[in-house]
Amino acid sequence: MPKHGGFEEERSELADGNEDEPKFPSVDHERVVLGAGGRMVIPAAMRKALGISSGDVLIARVENGELIAVPQQIAIKKVQAYFKQFKKPGESVVDEFIAERRAMWGED
Repeated sequence: MPKHGGFEEERSELADGNEDEPKFPSVDHERVVLGAGGRMVIPAAMRKALGISSGDVLIARVENGELIAVPQQIAIKKVQAYFKQFKKPGESVVDEFIAERRAMWGED
């Protein structure tokens, strides 16, 4: 794959073929040392590729012996993209929810 400045020009595996999900450049493997208190420094090239900086929130999980950390905003977009398949055209789940609550509380 062609590279430019350490970044691959192709889309990241994170996007999984869904056009609703953002695309990120890939970054080659880097060696990371676990520091005191379990702290890990994410290499600058990886932070840049993910668009994250100090203080940003990551959602982390262990899957098949691998630590996976995803920026919170991306995790939210992935969940939204997944549930989008269940939304019916023209349907407003918010309006439906409000109508259900009004009926439950006896409001018109």
